[in-house]
Amino acid sequence: MMEPDALQQATERLDAAVDELEGFLQDILAEGKGGDLVASLKEKVRSLTEERDRLKLDLDAERTRVRRLKAANDEVSGRLEAVMVTLKDMMPAVPG
Repeated sequence: MMEPDALQQATERLDAAVDELEGFLQDILAEGKGGDLVASLKEKVRSLTEERDRLKLDLDAERTRVRRLKAANDEVSGRLEAVMVTLKDMMPAVPG
């Protein structure tokens, strides 16, 4: 499973690639070059856009998971602290 930062970086790279392809496609359309190439590039842009959308969903899921793990960690830490205080209170005082 990828870390959230890695997913974010992958999403940014994919966004940049899609933007570059879209610009290239616009140039080709403006020049009226080969229809097969245009169709191929449109399919590639569609494919990359779908992948970007999947990565964004994965990123959102990972961020949600991180928030849940942090909340669970805070709860467990609080419980452990309470147990430690209780155990300290139950221990007889040791003369120093």
